[in-house]
Amino acid sequence: MQTSQTPLFIAKYKPYSLDGFFASDKFKSVLKTLLEIDDLNTLFIGNTCSGKTILLHTLIREYYQLKPHESVPENNILYVNNLKEQGVSFFRSELKTFSQSHSTIFGKKKMVIIDDIDTMNEQSQQVFRNYIDKYRHNVHFLSVCTNIQKVIESFQSRMHIIRIESSNESQIEELYDKILSENQLMVADDAKHFLLKYCKYSIRSLINHMEKIWILGRPITIDTCVKLCGIDTTQYENYIHALRNHDLNRAIKIMYDIYDYGYSVIDVMESFFGFIKITELVTEEEKYKIIVFFCQYITIFYTVHENVIELAFFTNDIFKLLR
Repeated sequence: MQTSQTPLFIAKYKPYSLDGFFASDKFKSVLKTLLEIDDLNTLFIGNTCSGKTILLHTLIREYYQLKPHESVPENNILYVNNLKEQGVSFFRSELKTFSQSHSTIFGKKKMVIIDDIDTMNEQSQQVFRNYIDKYRHNVHFLSVCTNIQKVIESFQSRMHIIRIESSNESQIEELYDKILSENQLMVADDAKHFLLKYCKYSIRSLINHMEKIWILGRPITIDTCVKLCGIDTTQYENYIHALRNHDLNRAIKIMYDIYDYGYSVIDVMESFFGFIKITELVTEEEKYKIIVFFCQYITIFYTVHENVIELAFFTNDIFKLLR
């Protein structure tokens, strides 16, 4: 069992330096060059679960030359994200006060970390652009986004723009082998292949599922692995095949069986949504139409009720779409 002295796997296996970050040597070399010339005004682009936030924290530790268990100098760092609902007044007051004062670490600048800048409005982005011009001698501005098209040109022009590489199969397998060896876990080969496929090259997802295996504390077979990982995507594959074969009753039964296993209706729907985004069993046009239905039913779940019968209604709508 995990105790208060045992670190979570996500903390144990997160990188504390660029050398430990899963990326190509070329990618890490570029970042090290920016560190050497003390010019870190950078906009990172990456997909969901690509490690954008972890990379920012790794750069912070690398820049301030912190050891793995040294705390981050919080008074030198200002975190900004859209969840705080900070208005323009915040950017013009708090950010100005922070940027005007010098770093408490000699020879180092302060840092402003902007998470998901593409979700912020244009006015807020303009404020950042102005402060980069005014305080870049005193502050590094590091930001991340998913969709660069939503970041204003004047902000982009003042930043180094770097796309974060997605983890590849060999990197994921290397991490898997490391966790397996260090924690003396026993996982069957077919369970390993299923787990790596299920995690879809997401390091965070792999670490979380390996921790479940460690907590369980017994040899892992393919059946156990499928149960640990959540809803088996093969269930959804069978669901689509049933709809394609005009077998509405079987498709509804598959959804009900997943629900009977202990998942909520929303769990089933959200998991199916994730499956639809990556599967090749439906066309892109069909995906867009299915997502419309998905949004309608999720609205019902949150505003009216969450009843298992909605899975049957949803299945009937998808059946009409795919036949």
